[in-house]
Amino acid sequence: MNAADPSERETAVTDARIVDVEQSDGRVVVRVLAAGTTTVAVVERLHDPRVHPHIPIGTRERQHLRMMVDDIPVRLRPGAGRYSRHSYRVVAEHEGHAYLYRPKSPDTSRLLRDGFRLGDFTITSRGEVDADWHGEPGPVDVAVGHALAAAFGAGANFFLVSLLDLVSQAEPAH
Repeated sequence: MNAADPSERETAVTDARIVDVEQSDGRVVVRVLAAGTTTVAVVERLHDPRVHPHIPIGTRERQHLRMMVDDIPVRLRPGAGRYSRHSYRVVAEHEGHAYLYRPKSPDTSRLLRDGFRLGDFTITSRGEVDADWHGEPGPVDVAVGHALAAAFGAGANFFLVSLLDLVSQAEPAH
């Protein structure tokens, strides 16, 4: 992996924190430097599952995924990501907090912690994570949000749009 390649690594300076996102095949590493400390979140693909190219980390099957924040395991429960927007949600439980990462629109996902809004995420045309924070998130919140966005992407189509797309793909060409 070429760490200087912008398609694989991005660094963002927001307020008083630096966020570094590194992506490689089957692995996302996020480092958040804030107030002189570093928080690291890692999402990894394990056990060689069938890889789906439309999912940045390659799979949504929980038995093939592992997440850690500062070397502490995170219980990760991604939805199947099929036809309904609800199925694209991801729940991450860490140190007594429940993070919910769910689609808000076709290209934006929202991160909540214990039911409270933390921020909205989009993926730029260059494949970078863009976060719009609501309030002042802590370094762990920032690391978890960026890791989930980089691993699972952002947004999902409404059910009707997905259904129409599926139907249009099944129709024979004239």
